Amino acid sequence: MGSGKNSGTALQRVPVLIRSDIITAAEKINLDISDECNRALAQRLGIGYKPEPERRPAPRARVIVAPDGSQAKQSPPSKAMHPVINAEDPTVPGKVMREKKEQKPQVSAQPKVPEPRPVPPPATPQSGPPPTKSGPAGKGKKEEAIKRFVRTRLARETEEGPDAIIAKDELYEKFERWCKDQGYSGIPERRSFSVSLKNKYAFAERTIGGIPSWVNVRVK
Repeated sequence: MGSGKNSGTALQRVPVLIRSDIITAAEKINLDISDECNRALAQRLGIGYKPEPERRPAPRARVIVAPDGSQAKQSPPSKAMHPVINAEDPTVPGKVMREKKEQKPQVSAQPKVPEPRPVPPPATPQSGPPPTKSGPAGKGKKEEAIKRFVRTRLARETEEGPDAIIAKDELYEKFERWCKDQGYSGIPERRSFSVSLKNKYAFAERTIGGIPSWVNVRVK
């Protein structure tokens, strides 16, 4: 029904329950349901009622409330209709090709995966002992140091005298200083030096006054 103020003769919207068959019959004869309701209530209450002929509301669509627990049926979605193509139009093939290109899904470019690099094979271990490095600290260098010291710094004496006797510790200290001056980093040990002088170069040895000494030899 209509809407208006709450006092006077203005219309007011109130909920009214009417049977659906009554509404259907009233709509068939274009009967104003609001006017009929107001007229019947006015007669029942003894109130004067004057209809408003200039206000004829347009019939509204009925709303049917479904019972609890039921679901309203939804109409299936309508399928998109394809456009009608005129076979006699000479531009139809071009239009069809353009539409196919536009409808063709765009394929995203796949990222390029780098090719794996070849892994070099592991190095084959060489058989046999590792090569030795030659240098001043090697055995040959040590023997060379003793040989040079004997040839350049020692002199043999045929007669035994005070100038032809030297203590073993004193001679080794002279030899050790000489090696350092000559740049030898690997200096032979005291025992190796003594064994080499006795066995290889045949120097005589003797203990004099409790001191191990070399005899018949002097330092240049």
